Amino acid sequence: MGKKALRSRFLFNSRSGTLEENREVIISDNIIESVGEIGTTPLSDEIEIIDLGAATLLPGLADCHVHYGLNGETSFELPMLKELIPFQAIRAAGYARKDLEAGFTMIRAVGDKGFLDVALRQAIKAGFIEGPRLSVSGHMLAVTGGRDAFAPGVSFDENLFTVCDGPDGVAKAAREQLKYGADWIKLGVTGAITAGDGLPGAQQFTEEEMKSAVACARLYGKKVSGHAHGAEGIKAAVRSGIDSIEHACLADEESLLMMADAGTYWVPTLSPVHLIVLHGIEKGIPPQIVERSKAVNEHHMKVFARAFELGVRIVMGTDVGMPFNPHGGNALELELMGKAGMPSVEVLRSATINAAEMLGWTGKTGEVAKGCYADIIGVRGNPLEDLSLLQSPSFVMKDGIIYKNR
Repeated sequence: MGKKALRSRFLFNSRSGTLEENREVIISDNIIESVGEIGTTPLSDEIEIIDLGAATLLPGLADCHVHYGLNGETSFELPMLKELIPFQAIRAAGYARKDLEAGFTMIRAVGDKGFLDVALRQAIKAGFIEGPRLSVSGHMLAVTGGRDAFAPGVSFDENLFTVCDGPDGVAKAAREQLKYGADWIKLGVTGAITAGDGLPGAQQFTEEEMKSAVACARLYGKKVSGHAHGAEGIKAAVRSGIDSIEHACLADEESLLMMADAGTYWVPTLSPVHLIVLHGIEKGIPPQIVERSKAVNEHHMKVFARAFELGVRIVMGTDVGMPFNPHGGNALELELMGKAGMPSVEVLRSATINAAEMLGWTGKTGEVAKGCYADIIGVRGNPLEDLSLLQSPSFVMKDGIIYKNR
């Protein structure tokens, strides 16, 4: 690939949280060699200079809650279960490219059937398709009668969930995911808003079961995430040592304080509930799901603001794939986080350096710095003043390869 020099008016330093002026980023193959003021590094004739003018450069963004078997469909439950895994995998390649072109160079996939996320990661690494860096979860683990209730009789491979009960059963299911290459074990700690008939906040896994999953993951050097809405489920998950809590729409003060004290990451996913409330009735979402969403939406926004005040480690994630939440539209979440009270600089950090830390990629991604991968995006204007700019990046580079330059 050779050497390139990216020049721009501004660069967002995700470590300091500041905008730096007149920056030049020297890239050798896929690694950032240096970052400095334009003109301070002598350039040879062999270096390709790419002048992005008044653009603002940022590290490639992260979306830490994505599903590749879905793409914002309204009726996602049964059609998705009837689709063949090879078909979904081929389609997912297109979704990965959309996420990448939207400026998301880091993705954590948190539950798909048939290990299609693992296969997608392999295909991207091998260069067969183009997409973000992936951290994957394989199947989501669920208890009998829990989140799998809407898919009775579906085989292991065709289900989104691996059903398991008791510490030993959970350990076996977790090891099964790890055997096939999962980076994260995902647990359905509580009920869901958009699936099943149970209460969305009701705890489903016991603490002993969650601790079993955590112990297995630690032996492999891996992590555990927990889908959890209700406060008691969140508290049990934190006590169990789970690394990241997903959603937490119904969290209370105590559960937020526990997350802050334990250093548990929170991936709030404001988009899905917001979008279901916005479009649900008009587009045919079952009324009971729309009503659930309305009931938690206002509380979720208050929880988000309070969590930030308390110092909870917030990482950006969208739940892309859920109704009206398609691949490529990931950056709406950033705007919603800003509207919910998070300063723009912290919103950007949640999708860059904080996400890289949670994923175990610190020093490799999440910042435009010497020694990191050349994962860099550009927007027209100042994203600290207008987060909506991130919904239409004008420049996208991953691993030193340019995927978009407008």
